[in-house]
Formats: sequence, structure tokens, C-alpha cells
Amino acid sequence: MKKYILMALILLVNTVSFAQKLKIEKGEIKLDDKTLGLVEGKRPIYKYYNLDKTYSVTAEIKSAPNEPSLALPWIELKDEKTGKTNELEFRSRKFSAFNYDRSIAYELLERNYLTTDGLNPEAIESFISGESAGIAAKRLGAQNEIDQANKVADTYQLSIDDAGTIYSIKAQNPDPNDKRIGYIKMTSPAINGELKYEVMDLDQYLIASWYAKSGMVSGYNKYLNQQLITVDRNIISAAFDNKGNPIGYKMSKDKTAMNIVRALIGNGYVLQHQGIDIENKFKEEQSKLNKEKYEEAKLNSVNIYDKNGYVIDEKGEKITGTLKIEFKAITTGNANTSSSLVPGQRLYLTNAIHPFQTYDSKSGIRFCIDESKECFIGLTSKGSNFMSSALKALDTDNSKFYKILYEENGYMVLVDPAVPDDFVIKIPNQDKGLFTTKGSNTKLKKNIIDYLKCDSFVFENHDLKTLDGLIKALGDYKNNCNK
Repeated sequence: MKKYILMALILLVNTVSFAQKLKIEKGEIKLDDKTLGLVEGKRPIYKYYNLDKTYSVTAEIKSAPNEPSLALPWIELKDEKTGKTNELEFRSRKFSAFNYDRSIAYELLERNYLTTDGLNPEAIESFISGESAGIAAKRLGAQNEIDQANKVADTYQLSIDDAGTIYSIKAQNPDPNDKRIGYIKMTSPAINGELKYEVMDLDQYLIASWYAKSGMVSGYNKYLNQQLITVDRNIISAAFDNKGNPIGYKMSKDKTAMNIVRALIGNGYVLQHQGIDIENKFKEEQSKLNKEKYEEAKLNSVNIYDKNGYVIDEKGEKITGTLKIEFKAITTGNANTSSSLVPGQRLYLTNAIHPFQTYDSKSGIRFCIDESKECFIGLTSKGSNFMSSALKALDTDNSKFYKILYEENGYMVLVDPAVPDDFVIKIPNQDKGLFTTKGSNTKLKKNIIDYLKCDSFVFENHDLKTLDGLIKALGDYKNNCNK
């Protein structure tokens, strides 16, 4: 009974309001003075009946041995005719260690197994015959893990001195008489003032932090209550116990500190020089994860990797090979794998003759991919805020490889592969292209007039923001201006 007293006191305020509604008097279950059913028995087994006693269900209180004081028991419902059982958890606001019969009635009421008309046989039997809630398996399994961890911890013969130094007969230090394996200290975080402990190895690497209540750690989205969170993000329970220092505090007598150390040791955190090993393992796993994310990002990107194709170089010669170009930089973790200062400016070609040939977009060359039949051309384009005025003043390269969407006799509509709605037009008598989807219509009209240099081209008659509109605009220009 003592293991539930602390929880009962914490929940007392919540249960008072419910106690005014649900009562059990002389075996009768009453809700607002209406009798719903009958109950008989005593902890841990109770039997609930309809008023006419034509139907009943057995409820037994269950708990795992040696659980922390705040751990609530659970309910096992049993159909005595079939022998089938299933389990219910107590919700904390309903639970009272002083009134198990009423606490169970609340749970039945909330789940519609008990109604104002009495027990609900159909709902109860459907639940009992349904999929197992698995509460006992989970709780007893967890307890078994705790028991196994305790057995392991026992073999270390642990002790802690008043300075927080942890000792074990299994210490492996250069000096055989040196039995230190780590350190523990108690702190009180400024955030909420709750009790906190930290455990370090001999190299002062932080191995784990323990929180008494409502501990919050970056990267972990749950509260930590009487739990350790290790440096590699494992969660381990360790019970609070204040019985070790009845007069004056000493770390050597701190049972909570010992519980924490035992829990760590029992779960494989043996301290000594373990921190550096954990850190190296974490780096390896992070590197592997970054690589996997990078490979996935490559598959989902607009970039071209290891595709067969060909290049038409400055001399007009066709060179076949395996092509790679990044139109958009892929950054995963701390590894930036971008292959050029500006994505989309450099193409790589590999073949038997040229193991590592590069082509820059400012050269004006074009390349095509065999599989997709897509072609691209290197081009400098005007009408974009692609570069700052300071960089432009330095005559910095602002060319890119653009995908060719339309081409006829030197008239082209292009697009930036990394920005699918960034269209560019190119006419034969201009060395550069012109962005048509950048900026306001007023700015675009001025740019078009300057670029086409044709008085008969009426800007307002054309949609320069879509592929079809641009193709029609170039046709209009070709027919009316380029004669």
C-alpha cells in the first residue's frame, strides 16, 4: 500500500471533484445519487454487477513488483464464464489508492462499460474478446529488464564517496589500486528548480543526465520524470529515493545517486573512458546517416548524376560520356557537396579518353542526356537579380546551364532547372538571354523593349510568363520584326 501513497497525495486534489459525483455506499455504485450497479470484494479483486445481478465482471488490481512509487497499477477484467481477460490502464485523474473500487468504477464509466443503465455486457465482452492491450507484458517485461540490470550492477560492487567519485571492483586503470570509474554530481537547473544529477566518465565526458521531474532536453520531445537520458539518447528509469540522508546530506549515503549509477551500469554504460567511444560511434553513425540522406536527396533532386549523354563543345565537336551537373546544391548535415561556387555553372564529363573533363557554362557549350532526350545550353541572361551590383561590378560570371524547352532557328525558350518557373528567351541576334519572369511587368516591359528592339512588338498582347505564351511571342517577333 505504501508504494501508492505518494501518488495518491499528488492526485488527491483531482479526485476530490470526482468523488462528489461518483459514490460507493454499502456496495452500491451511485452517480449523482442514481444507483448504477453493485460491487463487492476487496483489494485486489472486485466483482461488479448489474442491479439485478444477472451480469457481472471481475476486476483485479495488478502491478509489477519493485516498480517506482509513482507507477500506477492496472486493471485486469475477466469474464468468468469464458475465462478470457483483457487489461485497462488507470488514468491518473481517476485513480485513488484509498478507493480502488471507486477508481475502477470510474474507468468502466469513462469507457462506456458502465452506463446509467448499469453494466454494458456487449461493450465489455467485445473488449475482453478483442486484441490484448498488452499492459502486463509491457510492464512485467520492463520490470524484468530492471531486474537483469540490477543483477549486472551487483557484479560491479559499486560505491560513491562524498565527493561524487564512483568506484567499482571492475575498474581497469593503470594503477590496479585505483578503482575509480567515473563521477556523479547533483545540480538544480535554473529553469524549473527540479533535482538533476549528471554522470561523467573519468575523462569528464558527460554520459547521462537524470531528472526528478519535468526534465526537458533539446532533441527529445517528452518530459523526463525519474529518468536518465544518455549522451546517445537512450532513456533509462532510475527511482528517486530520499531515505539515505535522514540527518545531514552526504553523497555517499544518497540512494538516488546510487540508483542512477546502478541503472547506467546495468544498461551497459560502464563509464571509465566510455565517452570518447560513444562520441566516435555517434560521429560514424551521423556520417552514415548524412551519406544516406545525401544519396536520397540526389535521387529526388533536379541534378544530373552519372547519366550517359554528349557535349557539343566550342568547336562543334560531339563528345560522348557520363555526365554530372548540380543545378542545386545538396547540403546534408555538415557536408556541403556542391561541386561549384554557383550551382548550374559546371558540367563534368567522364569517358575512356577524358577521365575528368569539365565544361563551364560561360563557354556557351550545350549538352544532352540520352535517356531523357533533354538538352541544355550555357548562357548568360539579363533581367535577373541573380547577382548583387557589387559582384556585377567585379565582372563575376553569372552564366548558367539552362534547359532548352523550345528551339527553332536560334529562337529559344529556356528554363533554370532549379527554378521551374524561371523562363528565359534567346533570339539569334543577342548573345545573352533575357529573364521574363523576374520582377514587375513595368520592369519586364522595359527589358523586352531594350532586348527585342522592335517597335511593332506590342508587349501587352503577349503572355510572357508561360511557355506557350513565350513561344507565340517569339513567333510574333520572328514574323514582324526579324525581316
